[in-house]
Amino acid sequence: MQIEKKIIINPADHEQAVSHFIKYHNIKSKSPELSYLEELLIHYAGLPYENISKIVKLHHDFSSPERIRLPEEIMDDYERYHLGGTCFSLTFFLQSLLTIQGFHCYPVIASMQNRPNAHCALIVSLNEKKYLIDPGYLLTKPMELHKNHPRVYRTPHSGVELIFNKNNEHFFLRTFDRHQSKWRYFFRDDPVPPDLFLSFWYDSFYKSTMHDICLTKIRNDGLVYMHKDLLQITNFDGKQKEKIKHNYHAIVHNIFGIDPQLVEQALVAIHENIRRQKQLGLFRKNERTILSDTD
Repeated sequence: MQIEKKIIINPADHEQAVSHFIKYHNIKSKSPELSYLEELLIHYAGLPYENISKIVKLHHDFSSPERIRLPEEIMDDYERYHLGGTCFSLTFFLQSLLTIQGFHCYPVIASMQNRPNAHCALIVSLNEKKYLIDPGYLLTKPMELHKNHPRVYRTPHSGVELIFNKNNEHFFLRTFDRHQSKWRYFFRDDPVPPDLFLSFWYDSFYKSTMHDICLTKIRNDGLVYMHKDLLQITNFDGKQKEKIKHNYHAIVHNIFGIDPQLVEQALVAIHENIRRQKQLGLFRKNERTILSDTD
């Protein structure tokens, strides 16, 4: 499906959303150093990974360029409805935040096994070093890119390792806990031009990850993940899983603070969006959800 691109994405254009974020979290702007970057990421990780807003937006603007959620809309929805976004919207908002706060950063596109160009993240250049920043995985720490030595980091819910493969010039990211490890995605350290990033962003609306509700947030007891009727809490010691058999809307509200009416809108919209996709030959299936680690 050809999309007429009428939107130009420029991170420097979103000072209003950045000011809103800074004021909301009562952050004192500082010089662009590593400590300030870490402070911003801790606050930014409060935005949940969720596709409810994206599913509903697709239902309203199925083939319109206006279906993407820019930083102002994300920040307003976060304050009013406790919403966040998926990897493309979260990455672009974070790029806007860091750019306006004086950091040099650019997006990269990542692939996952049989899913090319399925994920995105940021690279921040700082003091002659480069760091991977990944809001889609709600990672709260900058992870240094190093071509000669693997880098290992610990988050509240898992370990993260970055390894460079000299044969194909890709960085590979895996997560691990005390029981298992999983390769998540791989990417080249190549800046993605805005028009190409936007094209991947538009295409993400028609992935199978949009066929079910998926939510993730960080809590003190670990990473809370919800996909369809599965509720899972992950920390470094392992996973606790539970099937939601009753009160789905209420459970989403209790854990994520999202209004049950928005949950119902998304559930209804999913069926209509799939119907439209099938009509237009855009329907895709058998793809894995980006944040799923249930198997």
